[in-house]
Amino acid sequence: MVALGTIVSTFWILASNSWMQTPQGHEIINGVVIPVDWFAVIFNPSFPYRLFHMTLAAFVSTAVFIGASAAWHLLKGNDNSAVRKMFSMSMWMWMLLFSVPLQTFVGDLHGINTMKYQPVKVAAIEGNWENIPGQGTPLILFGLPNMEKETTEYSIAIPNLASIILNHDKNKPIPALKDYPPEDRPNVSVVFWSFRVMVGIGILMLIQSVISVWLRKKNKLYTSKKFLTFSLLMGPTGLIALLAGWFTTEVGRQPWIVQGLMKTSDAVTDHSPLFMSVSLLTFIVVYCAVFGFGYYYMMQKIKEGVIPTIEQNAHKKLSISGRI
Repeated sequence: MVALGTIVSTFWILASNSWMQTPQGHEIINGVVIPVDWFAVIFNPSFPYRLFHMTLAAFVSTAVFIGASAAWHLLKGNDNSAVRKMFSMSMWMWMLLFSVPLQTFVGDLHGINTMKYQPVKVAAIEGNWENIPGQGTPLILFGLPNMEKETTEYSIAIPNLASIILNHDKNKPIPALKDYPPEDRPNVSVVFWSFRVMVGIGILMLIQSVISVWLRKKNKLYTSKKFLTFSLLMGPTGLIALLAGWFTTEVGRQPWIVQGLMKTSDAVTDHSPLFMSVSLLTFIVVYCAVFGFGYYYMMQKIKEGVIPTIEQNAHKKLSISGRI
């Protein structure tokens, strides 16, 4: 029920946020945005892609964290059937057979959708300042975007790959930052690097999944200390990737709070510094208390681990006696 309730909550949060990215189903009357078609408002052009992308990200992050918890117990010598099942499900079921490959596919569709409705965000993600006529756009793996010089310095790029990924045509260029006025561009450095953090972690997760299949076939999934240590270190990466993805989405939308309708500077409320300081401090205290207690409780439950049922213990003893 908790998982179901969370997914329902995700639906409405993403519907609202997606409308801010790709607004439709409204009219502007006397300077006020008025909904005229709630179906169009909710199911706006980017909503399906964001909903599936975020939901899959939650499953992947959870699987990696659970896998890290199980790896910790196995490294500590707490090797039982319940811990093994916990580790096996996180590596095999969610990581390889479902979430990671599907997330890659959905992410590709999401990127194409973003290029259509928010091209400047894609240009910032790729660090692409200008295109050469008649040539495709290279995929910049690493580099240092310089907003003053309007270039990505020290870039390492693969020719035409950005065009192949986003346009499925090596000769068709993607949007360039210089096609838009400087005041309509987001902070390129933040968007460029947050996206690469997200994708880089996703690649590590995919590698983790592939290795888990290989070790399973060699009957070393639960005994390889190197892989268990790697899985333990991967524990927090899902949450880091989630945050990096949200940085890409929200910073990439700037300077708009509602794309094409209202700029963030126009949405700032007229409150005194004292009011804003007290409000912000209250949020910090409450969230630190809530998340602090949640973190402590979660760590305690992880240390306790899962306890095998009587049936699982009996099955294990029977298997051991059979081998003897």
